[in-house]
Amino acid sequence: MPLDRYGVWKGKIVRWEGKAKPDHGYLHFTDSTRQPVHAAVNVKSSSDDSRLAYWFYRNFSSNLPLVQGLKQLESGFHEQKGPDSLALDFLRGGYVDLNAGVLLSREIPGENNDLLDFLNPILNQAKAKDADLYIFGQQFEGEDGIHDVHMNQGNRGRKSWIRDNGIYQDGGIILAFPDGHWEAIFLAFAVQAYHTNGDGDKAGHPADDSRLSELLKPGVPTPGGGQGGGGGTGTTHPKPEVFIEAALINPTGPDQTPTSGSGEKVYLHNSSTEPVSLDGWSISNAVQGQTQTLHGVNIPAQASLGVALPKTPLSNKGGTIVLRDKKEEEIHRVVYSRDKAAREGVLVYF
Repeated sequence: MPLDRYGVWKGKIVRWEGKAKPDHGYLHFTDSTRQPVHAAVNVKSSSDDSRLAYWFYRNFSSNLPLVQGLKQLESGFHEQKGPDSLALDFLRGGYVDLNAGVLLSREIPGENNDLLDFLNPILNQAKAKDADLYIFGQQFEGEDGIHDVHMNQGNRGRKSWIRDNGIYQDGGIILAFPDGHWEAIFLAFAVQAYHTNGDGDKAGHPADDSRLSELLKPGVPTPGGGQGGGGGTGTTHPKPEVFIEAALINPTGPDQTPTSGSGEKVYLHNSSTEPVSLDGWSISNAVQGQTQTLHGVNIPAQASLGVALPKTPLSNKGGTIVLRDKKEEEIHRVVYSRDKAAREGVLVYF
């Protein structure tokens, strides 16, 4: 059934705690009617693919009908319902350019390469600049906060997730700054469907096997962002045509086996429209300095391929994986932490 306490809450940010929990950050805010309340903002998925889809609009158009409606709201929570309200719908409302999002993990070593690296400065700046906060989601039963601040349709998997499917009830964060410009953050889970039913009892449920993880690519959004309302979120930093998409760093059971069907693997993705021969390419674990050369490996166009690593062990304590071509030129480098490698049998995405 759809969310039953869905709406938008207008207030002022008190503080942002991005690492409050492994899967949630907490945005504390206040309005004119009560003591500080909080929003639970997902920064990680509980599904096998823990990544979130992320869209950021640095200049969310102030001329949009949605923004014009938000300007009229008083401080506090306002229930919304249906297409004639201020309710968000990523797939039907026209405010989110779905294809312009990127897939980001919660925490990766280094700068400007994970979800918190972008949420933290945006929300902290909004607090420092005294921006008005408009946060969409479902109000807690105790009315002391809000959650489901993400896309709330296309869910699959757990019954509790499927139960929340509906249309015109997506979450989001929109910020109005004193200088007149607006910004917007939209989040979704990588496993959610981007084709959903539009009416009837199945409204908001997956209409097919589509997944945002198939539509979007891992990447880092540029700082500028787009205009909003279909204007895009900015491009991603360019990746090579063949890049490291994921790795099975800590397989269930022994990490190293000589067979190709089990053990540690690196998954490479070919984003080009032509197959690529990886003969003579190599994968190395930069920290330990071990290298495995590939022989007779071909990766189809726009496809992913898992490569077993019996000669290049991946440390469960964190490390670096480097892909080089046959000229020994570095093509792609990724870094992972101990925490990322802790869960057995789970792919780490980059």
